[in-house]
Amino acid sequence: MSPLESAEGGWRPGSNAEKQQVRDQLKRVLASPHFLSSQRYPNLLRFVVEQTLEGQEDALKERLLGIEVFHRAPDYDTNQDPVVRLSAAEVRKRIALYYQHPGHQNELIIGLNPGSYIPYFRPPQLAPDPPAPLRAETAADTTPIAAAANRRRWLLVPSILAACAVAAGLGLYFLLRPSVFDQFWSPVLASPANVSLCAGSPDAVSATLQTGSTPATLFEDLQHSGRLGTGNVATLIHMGAVLEDRHKAFRLVLASQVSFPQLREGPVILVGALDNTWTMRLTKPLRFGFAMDSDSMYILDRKNPSARTWVVSLQQPPSSQTEDFAVIARYHDATLDQPVVLAAGLSRQGTEAAGELLSNSTFLKTLFKNAPRDWTKVNLEAVVQTQVIDGQPGPSRILAVEYW
Repeated sequence: MSPLESAEGGWRPGSNAEKQQVRDQLKRVLASPHFLSSQRYPNLLRFVVEQTLEGQEDALKERLLGIEVFHRAPDYDTNQDPVVRLSAAEVRKRIALYYQHPGHQNELIIGLNPGSYIPYFRPPQLAPDPPAPLRAETAADTTPIAAAANRRRWLLVPSILAACAVAAGLGLYFLLRPSVFDQFWSPVLASPANVSLCAGSPDAVSATLQTGSTPATLFEDLQHSGRLGTGNVATLIHMGAVLEDRHKAFRLVLASQVSFPQLREGPVILVGALDNTWTMRLTKPLRFGFAMDSDSMYILDRKNPSARTWVVSLQQPPSSQTEDFAVIARYHDATLDQPVVLAAGLSRQGTEAAGELLSNSTFLKTLFKNAPRDWTKVNLEAVVQTQVIDGQPGPSRILAVEYW
């Protein structure tokens, strides 16, 4: 076994020389274009690597990282501010991009497993043995039979070269082809104008709560969430991370304060539903919209308006809520004449889940698995369901999708 003992499928550097080997590789990774243009992601990766090399893996918890790396207050709410989770996911993606480059395949690997903030290290891949040298020609090679065989081999060379060219072309195509994630966000990112992140306004929920009181029903909890913006804040963080990572300028506006001419200035990301007046107005022409009565709030299917399949009771205690529903969309809005992305749930858990889904490349691949071939050029809207576990959004699934 290597002097670097195996630990969870990787290396555990022991000597100072081995630790320096890891630090040297870390410098190479952080000097790459994938990390060079950012400050947040290199800081996180550098911190967790150094802590691991110093034997402090047990300290690599979400709250500590938020405090030490991102300078959050010691009592900050990790559910409302998931900066560590979002940054770790982005670090994993950028590490993968680094090692996909042909020039880095035989380097020491630094990785970060999903669901963990403890990095792992793996030794460089051993290069394959060089091919054996060709033997010198002998007198037998000059026989007519051998000469004919040599001619046939030379005739195959153009075919082999052509096949190699085709394979190289296909490889380049798949390497340079935009990902599903980038294609989904392309209409927003391609616009020269700044993006408006339009969040639900506290004023949209008219009823008030006594300061310090505990919500007795989901209806009151919805009002309370509107005032605090917990689901909206989490979604704004997700959407902001997508735009920031791609160096796209954006502004944050409240639905109750932004005007129609201002929204027409560029792409719009709508966050929230019943607390966002612009979501309620701009989704009226779409198949899926939002509605509420005295007892419930629900997603309206305008192709089947009498059905109330996706509904949440307003009178249940917040602790009893087990599911929520949301609408996600990407379309060109005729009223604004701008691309619009929508992340809106019936309550705060649905909105937060919608934001997580739209910033998740794996989910977007699933969403477009059965899409039309030209899905990048069409509008789309989907209804998703999320489980609510201890007041937080859990696993989500797609219920309905509309393309037009």
